[in-house]
Amino acid sequence: ENIRLMTGILLAGLRRPATLAKATATLDVLSQGRLDLGVGVGWQREEYEANGIPHERRGDRLDQTLEICQLLWREEIAAHSSAEVNFTKIHMQPKPVQPGGVPIWIGGSLHTAAMRRIVRFGSGWIPWGPDAADPAAGLAKIRSALDAAGRDSRGFEVTAYLPAVKND
Repeated sequence: ENIRLMTGILLAGLRRPATLAKATATLDVLSQGRLDLGVGVGWQREEYEANGIPHERRGDRLDQTLEICQLLWREEIAAHSSAEVNFTKIHMQPKPVQPGGVPIWIGGSLHTAAMRRIVRFGSGWIPWGPDAADPAAGLAKIRSALDAAGRDSRGFEVTAYLPAVKND
């Protein structure tokens, strides 16, 4: 009842958007609204090549996937048209329990594309790379970007990894 479930970090651009939207909505319902979707673009070229997806377009694919997920979570009857994905009259059920859909946490370093993605889609941030060393400073940058875009930064969250220590 109190534990939240989060993926971290799912390479959402490697998944079919409508399938990902359906699976995450179903998990949200089963968890009674306790799912968070942690996503990122990934860095390993071979993962994309193994799926027949150009590594260079991974950011665009992630953006499109998140856009489609949010569309299917929110709309009763959804349609989308792009070079890669086209559909009309999709009635996706179940809808997520959480208002607005499953919260999306964006993973990565705070470069320009990640900041744009956070502002557009993010409910939270999973620090990575150099920015993971000082998540408080990263959160201040994110709050500033959210405020500049007219988004309320209250409630935006950040997580951090804790190193495991083995005592012998």
